This record gives sequence, structure tokens and C-alpha cells, in this order.
Amino acid sequence: MTTADLFAADGPLAAQLSGYAPRSVQVAMAEAVAAAIETDDRLVVEAGTGTGKTLAYLLPALAAGGKVIVSTATRHLQEQIYANDIPLVTAALGVRPRVRLLKGRANYLCRHRLALTEAGGDLRSPALRARLRGVRDWSMRTRIGDLSEIGDIDDGSPLWPRVSSTVDNCLGTECPEFEDCWVVAARRAAQAAEVVIVNHHLLFADLTLREQGFGELLPGADTVILDEAHRLPDIAGQFFGHSLSSRRVRDVIRDGHAEALAAGGDMPDLTAALEELGAAEATVNDCFAQSDSTLAWRAFVARRGAEAAAGQLVAALNGLADALAEVAERADALAALGHRVAELGERGEALLRESEAEVRWVERRGSGWFWHATPLDVAAPFERALQAHTGSWVFTSATLSVNGSLDYFAGRLGLNDATQHLFDSPFDYRNNSLLYLPASMPLPSDGGFDAAFAGQVLGLVEASQGGAFVLCTSFRSLHAVAGRLRQAGVGPLLVQGEQGRAALLSEFRDHGDAVLVGTGSFWEGVDVRGPALRLVIIDRLPFASPSDPVLAARVDAMRQRGEAPFPDYQVPQAVIALKQGVGRLIRDHADRGLLAICDPRLTSKGYGRIFLSSLPDLPVTRSRDDAEAFLRAAVSA
Repeated sequence: MTTADLFAADGPLAAQLSGYAPRSVQVAMAEAVAAAIETDDRLVVEAGTGTGKTLAYLLPALAAGGKVIVSTATRHLQEQIYANDIPLVTAALGVRPRVRLLKGRANYLCRHRLALTEAGGDLRSPALRARLRGVRDWSMRTRIGDLSEIGDIDDGSPLWPRVSSTVDNCLGTECPEFEDCWVVAARRAAQAAEVVIVNHHLLFADLTLREQGFGELLPGADTVILDEAHRLPDIAGQFFGHSLSSRRVRDVIRDGHAEALAAGGDMPDLTAALEELGAAEATVNDCFAQSDSTLAWRAFVARRGAEAAAGQLVAALNGLADALAEVAERADALAALGHRVAELGERGEALLRESEAEVRWVERRGSGWFWHATPLDVAAPFERALQAHTGSWVFTSATLSVNGSLDYFAGRLGLNDATQHLFDSPFDYRNNSLLYLPASMPLPSDGGFDAAFAGQVLGLVEASQGGAFVLCTSFRSLHAVAGRLRQAGVGPLLVQGEQGRAALLSEFRDHGDAVLVGTGSFWEGVDVRGPALRLVIIDRLPFASPSDPVLAARVDAMRQRGEAPFPDYQVPQAVIALKQGVGRLIRDHADRGLLAICDPRLTSKGYGRIFLSSLPDLPVTRSRDDAEAFLRAAVSA
């Protein structure tokens, strides 16, 4: 049976889906995937919203046999593929491969760290102690150790890192719970499976050989498919760089006290070294202003005492490593902690060294801090990593192209020799949508922009009677428009930051006429189908902030090489981000809605044509009256 036969109107997929109709772009993508698998090729493919790309890669991949790894950027898509798409595909093909969903180790209960937390007695909150008891009760019943099974704990809870492990604090084979470890069990099951669904971070950990002691997934894989591939360059930067954080430092201090207590105590030199590291970390923390988000390394160390504090922290890490080496024979856990602290010390020393190939920067996040060193170019290390693993590699997303070309994405990952395909969305944008570009808006740099944008939002939301996403590029813009809408009595009004993301989306779907005002995390990975979402409003083109130290360093490096950073990097990055936001509007063949982009640079600047030509083929209006009339017609339809 050919690939096209699998998708035929009377084919095996149609037999599993009521009302199924073949899509030519889906078949074309599936044939491209099948060809890449047959020739062990690398394939880069953009599939517009509605293509059905998940089935377009799963059907040929599972039909070809062998071991298949599917990697996604989000947990939501990972679970959707595992729970919905894989069962559909296996039923259509009449095959029963062993399928495993493998999450990162932080998603699984660590029995050893649970015991340490219970013995430590330092959880002062009655609510956290109650949750800890609930985790213990659940641990006696679970069959897979996945913390998502617990309803009252999530990855934002302070309890989560106390009952799960990281690459840093895992004891590996030295752990007394190793034989009953849920992470080990999950990795072993994945190694034995024919189909494994992972996320990009876990795949990169395997690709870069960061996780030791649990074997590897990639050497046995015949086909690796990376969905939501637009996220890969940034994730690659994390894994090919290095970092040090307050959380890691605070974790080793807490674990050091707990492991010393478990080993019998009476270790004055170790206690002193732990206290010295705690004091050094607190000094570094004091060097951050509460308002800081990101800061170039040079700007950070220029602050009074910051450079000395950074050096003292690294020295304290090395001192703690020496103290742990002195007591390593007393317990395997102390020896393992010593290796972990020594590795953190090495990271700190690397971060203190300058390198022309990296950009160093610091970040304030909540009450903690991060030091980062990010490579300016990930193409070379990514290409070397791929060469170590044979088989076919498929990179796909709905947003990879810029101005009709995939060269920008391919170049960032060194995939210049990969086969490329670009498949447009099958949705009828010409008849079901309208793009509104306001005729009179000030530039985003103008002090009156936020007020003018809020005025546009208010008029459009009134015409649509809700059902709107307002996507902002900054929290300043978010607060300005949310305040104007609240003052005008618009509701139901849902604002990012006032509830969790999942709760906001659930309320938005349930209301059917709500207005959601969000930034960053609502630009992608959000799927609202039907009339509940009929209006998407974007404030401005999503250029990265020029104050971003990583962007500034990359721009400087490109200029030194004689390259043009604005057209060659900043514009393509913003185009892909804009396409993600635009993609929230039409999610189904029956969807109908209006897209408003309130940035006048789309029509006043030459590069605006690149943005417009990269979007779906929507009809355009400059008239607010026409936009509001379209919305009123959509509501009454």
C-alpha cells in the first residue's frame, strides 16, 4: 500500500474517522516524510494550520517500521499524540507497537528525595506538609510514578523539586532506591519501545549526552521527528551553552544538610562550608535589583561588589566540594553530592571566563537568579550532534518560513543540505477571515501608542461582542489595555497573571464571549476552535527588545562579520513570532474571524512587506468601519 493509499477516501485512515475527507497537502507532506524515511534523509517541512501534520508524519513513520522518536516542544502536544493520535494511527495500520510517553526526570517521583524531605522536617507550611503526606499516600499506589497523577501538585509548587530529581542531584546507581526508580523504569521501557514520545529538552539531553547512567534513546532510533521545530534554535542554545542558578546552589545547600544528617551528622567542616556557600549565594542575590529581568554580564559585574561576589560564590562551591571529598567515605550520597558540587564549581569557573563564541548574561527570575553563557551560533554543534546519529530526521512546524523560504530556519541549525517543503494551510482564509490594519496609528515608539491601541481594542471588542484574544508584546501594553477594558466595563475579562494559563483558557472556552488579554505564552500552543474565538488583536510587531543582552551580543557579532543583523536575524525572528500569534485565529475549516495588527510599520516600512507576505492569504482592510461590520456579521451568522 502506497502512502497516498493510506489517506485515500476509502483507505484505512478513513475507516477510523467519521466524516474523513482527504487533504491534498496532508498527502503531499506524508509522501515527503515517507521519502525521507526511505533514504535516511533530513527533511524540513512547514505545514500550515489545518494540514493535519501529526497524522502526515505518524502514518508513514509507523508504516515504515523500526524505532520512531517523536519530540515536541510542549507537554500538551506530547500527551495529545500519545493519547489520541497514536491509537488512531495504530488502529488504521493494524499494528500494535510498544508505545511509551517519556517525560523529563523532574516529572517523576524520586523515592529518595521524598524520604529526605520527610526526614528533614523543614517544611513549615501546614499546607505543604499536608501535600507531602498526600504524595506519600499516592506513592504507595502509583504504577508509573508520574507526578501529574496528583491533582494538587504542579510544576510551580515549591514541593515539586523536593520530591523529584534533576540531573544534578540524582545519585544514579549509588541511590538506595535505584532498582525501584521510576525514572529508570521509564527509560528502560522507552528503550524497549518501538515508538517513543518525548519533549525537545529531553531529546537534547540525550543528543548532547548530558544524562549519564540511564542509557541513550537515539542510537536505536531509525526515525526522529521534531514537531514544533520553530522552538529548536533557542532550546539548542540552552543545551550547547551552560548556566548556573540560585536554585541549584540552594538545592545543594539543602541537600548537603539533609545528607549530613542522614549520615549521622558531626561534620563541622562540612557544616561550615555549607554556611559559607549560603552566605556567598545571598551576597550574589543582593547584587540584583528586584526590577531586573535580564542584564549583560559586563553590566552586572560593573555593579559595586558584583564581580567579587561572583568570584566568592565559585570559590565557596569549590570549598564545599573539598569538604565533601573529606567525608565521601561516610555515605555514597555524600560522595555523589561532592561530584555534583564540583561540577557546579566548574560551570561557575567557565562562566567567569570570557569567550568570543559565547554571550554571557544574567537573569532575575522571581526570587532567584541565573548566570548564562549562550553560544552565538548553534549550527556547528547541532550538525556535529546529528552526524553521530544515523537515520532520518524530520523537522516540522506551522511556522518555519520567512517570506516563502525555509532557509532562515535551516541555516540556524546547520540544515542547509536538508530537503525542504512548504505546504500552505488548506483553510479558506480569503472567505473566512479579514486582516485589519488601522489607517491611523502612531508608531510603537510614540508615547500615545498604548492609548491608541486600547481604543482600537475597545471598538473591535464591542463589535465582536467578546470572543477575543488581545495579544501584547509587553506587560506594559497588557496592563494598559486591560485597564482600559476594565474601566469600560468589558467582560468577562480574563487577564494573564490573574490566574494560571490553563484556568484562563478553560474559562475563555466556557464563556464563549470572553476577552483574554495575554502576552508571550498565549501567542503559541493555544487551540480554541469555534465561535468562542472570533477576533485576534496584536499590538505591534514582536521584535525582541534591543536591551536583550543575547540579542545585543548576536547583533554585534554579526556586524563584526560584515552581516546585516536587522534583515538577516531580527526581522526573520519577529516574522516567525508574529505567525505564531496569527495562527491562533483560524483553527478549523468552519472558523471565521478577524485579525487586527495595530503596528503601522507593516505598511510604512519596507520590511513590512516581508511580514505580510509571510502570513496566510487574508483579504486586507484599512477601514475600522469595515472591520467592525465584518465582526458584527460574524456574530450574527
